[in-house]
Formats: sequence, C-alpha cells, structure tokens
Amino acid sequence: MQRQSCKRGLVYSILLTVSIVCFQLVQAAEYPIKPVLLVNPVGPGGSHDLTGRAISSVAATYLGQPLIVQLKPGGSGSVGSEFVAKAAPDGYTLLFGGPGWNSTLPAVEGVSKGPDDLAAVCRINYSSPIIYVRTDSAFKTLKDLIEWAKANPEKLAYGHTGPWGAADLPWKQLKHLSGIKTRDIPHVGGGDVLMAILGGKIQAIGAMGAQSLPHVRAGKLRPLAVLDDKRDKSLPDVPTAKEQGYDVVFRMWRGVLVPKATPRPIIEKLGVVFKQITEDKSFVSMINQFGDEIHYLGPDEFTKVWREEFETHKELGKIYKK
Repeated sequence: MQRQSCKRGLVYSILLTVSIVCFQLVQAAEYPIKPVLLVNPVGPGGSHDLTGRAISSVAATYLGQPLIVQLKPGGSGSVGSEFVAKAAPDGYTLLFGGPGWNSTLPAVEGVSKGPDDLAAVCRINYSSPIIYVRTDSAFKTLKDLIEWAKANPEKLAYGHTGPWGAADLPWKQLKHLSGIKTRDIPHVGGGDVLMAILGGKIQAIGAMGAQSLPHVRAGKLRPLAVLDDKRDKSLPDVPTAKEQGYDVVFRMWRGVLVPKATPRPIIEKLGVVFKQITEDKSFVSMINQFGDEIHYLGPDEFTKVWREEFETHKELGKIYKK
C-alpha cells in the first residue's frame, strides 16, 4: 500500500509539473497580448532614461505590443526595483536594471532588489562614468583635482546620482586610493547632476557620456578621467583613471529584469525580443549617438555576470562602508 501511495504521489507530481510547463508554454506562445511596462527606477535626463526611450521607440516592431517606459525614481533606484519585484510575474512589468540599485545596494546595504529577488532577461549595454568639471574650472587634470582636494579636505563638492550608485562607488574607490576627503552630494538622476554642475552648485561630477557629451561638445564641461580600463571612443584624448595612477574601473550596465517567478519561456521570449532590438539599425544608431555601444548578454550569461558582480560588491562594501 505504501509503495502504491508513493507511486501515485510520484505520478501526480510528474503530471503537475508537465501541466505547469505546458501552461507556461501556452502563456509564452500567446505573450504579449497587451502593452508591456518598462520601469526606469531613476530620474529623467540620465543615460538610463535616454536608453530606455530609445528601446521603446523600436520595441513594438519586435514585441508586437507597445513598450511603455515609466519613470519611478526614489531611494537610489530601490523604489522602482521593489515595485517590479512585487509585480505579477507575467512578463508585463519589467525593470530597467543597473548595478547601483540591483547589485551594490542589495549587496552592501540590504535594500533594493538583487539577483535573489529578480530574474535576468538580458544586458543591453554598459558604459563607464567619467569625471567632469566645468570648463571654467581651475582643474585641468585629475591630478589637479586630487591635489586641491588633499590640500582642502571636505571642500570639494562632488555630485552623483545616489549612494552606492554608478558614480558613487567608483568615486569611493578613487577617494580610498588617493586619500582625499570630499563632500559627496546625491541627486535624483543624471539630469539633476548635470544641472547642478552647470549651475555652479558643485565642482565635479561622475556622469555617463550619454547625457554629458552634448555639454562637452558645447564647451561647457571638461572630462578629466574615464573610469574604465580603456578610453572612451567618443573622448579618445581623455585618459583613464588607471592611466593616471588610480586603478578604478566601473561599468554601468543597463539590463532588463523581471520578478523572480516569471516563467522561463517568457524570459526566453523577452531575451529574443531584446536581442532583436539591439540589432535594429535605428536603435544602434541612437546608442552610438549617445557615445555608447551594444554589449548584449542573454538570460543565462547575464545571470552569471550579475551574480558575480553582486558578490564582488559585497566585498567592496566591507572596505568602503567603513
């Protein structure tokens, strides 16, 4: 009797698993049947905002439905991340993720949502922050800025988009390596940071090329250092921080994440759709105009890269949180 009961239980479990898989495949085959929401958890005017709108401009061709970008800033990206993590896992609410709110904050502070709470669909691209000052600044090089900051502790006002974000964590690294102390001022988004430095409220910022290059070309901002292991193609004459003696490398990725329980067939379908978007000539042209490139990774590859980054940032947090 016990054996028969175990067999019945096993058969029931197999049948249940098969029916769930079949249901998910049917869901994926029909998906999407309505517009899809892409939540951008940071403010307007930044690289995420610009890239998100570029994606939405071509997405309907491949998705079969409109992709609507919704700004939901707050908590350095944690408000939007938590909103998506709690949403129905049906593929209709996506998060436009980034390392600050989906790797560093959950790894270091235990807030926002990381790879234990969300599932990876894909990475679209990445870019590295660049240290800028105004063109009327006395700082001509990164060395000038660091020497002044050393001679004037806590006087240099530096702007970024939030604690442990893409312009904050590498700045913490730079401060640690150089021994400087500065006043670090968070802002809602990349657009706000730019307005602050252009308005003379702060002396230096870390920003992505997508939102800052137009101001460089207009002669309003001077780039001092690229925080990557290679120079930015849009600014070939600007040395990396590493070339200037400070081994600071940070990559601000832009990727698509979904609630953890989203069925795998839907994740795979979305992965294909976003791969097609990254190959769209119009989209590629827009990304290139921002000074960026495509660096697509599918669900499995991106999951691995994201998890490795999360664990690395845990260790960095132990150093820079002190």
